[in-house]
Amino acid sequence: MFRTVTCITLMIILSGMFPSLGRADDGKGRVASVWPEKGAVDYRASYGEGGLVVGQAHYSWTHDGEKYQMQLALETTGMAAALYRLDYVQLSQGDIGENGLRPLRFDVTQLGKTPEVALFDWNGETGARVSIRRGTKERHNFELTPGDQDILSIWRQMGHVGKLPDNLLVVANKNARRARVVDLGDVDLKVPAGRFATRHFNARSEDGKLKIDFWLAKSHHMVPVRAILGGDKSDTLVLEAITVRVPLPN
Repeated sequence: MFRTVTCITLMIILSGMFPSLGRADDGKGRVASVWPEKGAVDYRASYGEGGLVVGQAHYSWTHDGEKYQMQLALETTGMAAALYRLDYVQLSQGDIGENGLRPLRFDVTQLGKTPEVALFDWNGETGARVSIRRGTKERHNFELTPGDQDILSIWRQMGHVGKLPDNLLVVANKNARRARVVDLGDVDLKVPAGRFATRHFNARSEDGKLKIDFWLAKSHHMVPVRAILGGDKSDTLVLEAITVRVPLPN
């Protein structure tokens, strides 16, 4: 019974919310990095801190310096898969500029569910807007400001520019919330892939319905080696790197 509840909770967490050359410092303690043209990280997915392992996740990206595409795919494994099959994919696509990533489209697909998408229009006649849709039906429409991100692009943006706006809109497949991003400093972190010198960031919305923590590996182009994803409930999904496949700094 516990495992059944865990699998259902994992689905709720995901559907309700929705994770270069080492370290560069601008002289003000802010971290940024160059982004390799492609790379990938595999994660162990657990329900809560130190909780039951319920699946795995695969994070990957490609870019050509002007356009990017990144994907996060999650699936249940082991006993969890026997009780509930989860096949869930987030896809973020957009532009790369002087201020980092500018999302144009964020898609979520899940086995047996209607596809969901957020479409970003940065040059609309009525100003920059994002439309969040389920199938062909619009569910929400929000105003955008420079620096706003989707729930997946923020994985890279935190390490790409070194400092995000104090308050930015984080767009997911069901809604969008303004959040405050905080740089919590350096952390020596051990995960299944090994020990990493990391930079810890978190993002929180005022209403508490968006909670994200990332630990970015400074020696591996600021890719996330640990992430905690939560929503408006106490449940959290913890991702810890098993393998990191990126070119190491020279």
